[in-house]
Amino acid sequence: MQSSQDKALNLYPIDYPFETLYSRAKSKKLILNPDFQRKYKWDKDGWERSSKFIESCLMRIPLPSCYFAEEDDGTHLVIDGVQRITTIQRFFDDEFALEGLTTFKDLEGKKFSELGKYKAELESTTIRCIVLRKENPKNLISEIFSRLNQGAVELSDQEIRHALYPGSLDKLLESLGNVEEVKNFGIGPRSEKSKNSLESQEQVLRFFALKGDLNDYEDKLSKYLDSYMEKNQKISSREAKSLANEFIETLEKCKIVFGGDIFIDTTKQRRRQSMVYYDLLMHSLIPIDKAVIEKKKTNIKSAFTDLCKNKDFQRSLSGGLQNKASILKRRVLWEKLLEKAIHGRK
Repeated sequence: MQSSQDKALNLYPIDYPFETLYSRAKSKKLILNPDFQRKYKWDKDGWERSSKFIESCLMRIPLPSCYFAEEDDGTHLVIDGVQRITTIQRFFDDEFALEGLTTFKDLEGKKFSELGKYKAELESTTIRCIVLRKENPKNLISEIFSRLNQGAVELSDQEIRHALYPGSLDKLLESLGNVEEVKNFGIGPRSEKSKNSLESQEQVLRFFALKGDLNDYEDKLSKYLDSYMEKNQKISSREAKSLANEFIETLEKCKIVFGGDIFIDTTKQRRRQSMVYYDLLMHSLIPIDKAVIEKKKTNIKSAFTDLCKNKDFQRSLSGGLQNKASILKRRVLWEKLLEKAIHGRK
């Protein structure tokens, strides 16, 4: 059980002038993660919201604090405050002119370089920044990350992992997330839907994290994936290559058996891919030789149809879909049918 000390954040406050924030962002000492920058919303309907922020600064209205996470190399990752700091950076770079001002109307239409005496005033404006020290447990920082980003521009679990656990595993997930079957998972041929928020990368992560016996799985998939990312953040190039090969080979086995019906319950009228079937089938086919898969593919596909009709299996799909008992129940039911399909029929 965690002590109260383990749950308390180790942090320190610092007041940064805009000029310093700008230079730190430019020199990459302050990390505005590119995935979060793509979520920049203040320019959605022109630059009025960004302009209002700049005007508020000139009016000396107190600004909400920014939160940074200290990295091992001394850089600071922006947890909360991306919109504000990105606005400062873009305005200082003359990317937009002020519009929709109500108090400083004489500055309407002006860019930063045209502000005259107000330039120095903006450069010296400070904002309170809370820095979470690198000694904090990653899971605690992840929790703060989630809480702080429950506002207008919410981040997905995988985006948070991507920010907190950069390294060779994250790069591997990015690479495998571009595999066609993963990139287009759950998207029908006529669908205009596109995947975002690093969904594909999380799908690959699920395969790696759920390979084992789940002894330390505590019914919270997101926390389990967090833990796997943290433990395997900086795998060797050899390990990364081995994992990549295993993923590609296992996916290929699934394609051999199911073809265009991969990860789909074909007994249902509405045919759509499901992550439950992905988790189950990918896990089960890892140890089976590809030659055996080729030889027994008809039996295996038939066995999966039988599984989808099984009442116990269907019950495992309702309520607590990702709890440990349900996952293991599905594995036991499927492994019995799979064993029979491979060894019990000719």
